[in-house]
Amino acid sequence: MFIDLRVIDFRSGLLRWNADQVKSYSRRGNEILVKLEEYLLDKEKILDASLIERSIFPTQDVDVFISHSHKDRDEAIKLALSFESRGLRVFVDSCVWGYADELLKAIDNKFCIPTGWKNYSYPLRNRTTANVYMILNSALHGMIDNAELLIFLDSENSVRVEDYVNDDEYLSSPWIFSELMFAGRVRRKPRRKIVRAEESISFDSVTASKKAEAEFVYSVPKLSYSIEFDHLVAWLREDGSSKSPVKSVRGLLHLDRLYRRLDVPAALLDDPRVEL
Repeated sequence: MFIDLRVIDFRSGLLRWNADQVKSYSRRGNEILVKLEEYLLDKEKILDASLIERSIFPTQDVDVFISHSHKDRDEAIKLALSFESRGLRVFVDSCVWGYADELLKAIDNKFCIPTGWKNYSYPLRNRTTANVYMILNSALHGMIDNAELLIFLDSENSVRVEDYVNDDEYLSSPWIFSELMFAGRVRRKPRRKIVRAEESISFDSVTASKKAEAEFVYSVPKLSYSIEFDHLVAWLREDGSSKSPVKSVRGLLHLDRLYRRLDVPAALLDDPRVEL
């Protein structure tokens, strides 16, 4: 990861994508099927965690990782579509949660209903849930490490301010907390370099009624940079003015204009994106 960025006052209404476009984006990856029997090493009860992660959460080279509240999912997808229209590759973290839930249900149905029982065993479910969530967490951290830019969408759904605790901010999601804590500790890498070889271009990744539920809150980890959502939208709408015929190249050059808005040290941006 190159840098992390907090988008302040993220909200709906400023991005132009419609419901059909959001639905189309959310259906991507539907070809991923959870076949529990493929992950059983002994075909009985031993699950291969690394195989699960590779199959359901495949590693992707992405430019931007978007961390957000599940309540902001559609708006996060609209932001992802805006980035993609600029030629950038984007990962929206909620896009993997459905696969984790599907996998967890399959595991629980096979292993967490003792003989003669009609319902799940509470201790057994605790164990399977912990393991699946650890796999998901590991996959998300891998995505953050591979991305160039992590963006956290700070909205009223993701951050709550408790006036009675000195206006300290808290997160209501353990997933966001984990992602932001990891972002603060992950190795920092240079921006992606575009390598030209005659006509080809490659990217060098320098690598019904409900019971009340208990709610956990987490202190908001500090991120390196922040930007008002209005300013982020203004940057997205800028004329890129790059002459490169390759959209992905134009996207990374446009990303550099965002870094300059954020006052990222010039020394970190001196290395040219394109290597001839």
